[in-house]
Amino acid sequence: MSTKESELDVIIRKAEKTDMKDVMSLIKELAAFEKLEDQVKIDHTILEADGFDSEGRPYFGCLVAQLPNVSKIIGYALYFHSYSTWNGKAMVLEDLYIQPEYRKRGVGKKMFLEVMKLAYETGMKRVDFHVLGWNPAICFYKSMGAVDLSETEEWKLFRMDHASLKSLFT
Repeated sequence: MSTKESELDVIIRKAEKTDMKDVMSLIKELAAFEKLEDQVKIDHTILEADGFDSEGRPYFGCLVAQLPNVSKIIGYALYFHSYSTWNGKAMVLEDLYIQPEYRKRGVGKKMFLEVMKLAYETGMKRVDFHVLGWNPAICFYKSMGAVDLSETEEWKLFRMDHASLKSLFT
């Protein structure tokens, strides 16, 4: 008997501004899963402002996974555009999260493939994303063709947080 449950019928769609409260709840769930819940510093109003800019220049795009015939959002993928001086247009997949009770039913794969399709169809030359070293999803990403750059190219990930930025100029 397989440990994989039957595939779940799910709708993957572009998120709307009204979805951001649900997405924010899922962001908090993801932070708890990653044992980093104290790192979340935004709320749904910031998501609404940053993702649905009135001037038509949103800072991110978002897809949601929704169960058919109900309004329950069970997962999301948040991404944004970047640029590679070596390759050109690129995308960063910031988060891909599916609630635990819906995992191993094809939802994450559908969501991942939808983001990759969007990247491909819009001319992106690559998609970058970060995965915590203990996350079992690493095997899934590798099975999809992703390359772990920390193994193959020895890249290190650095960050300047807001306090670091502020200390440079105040």
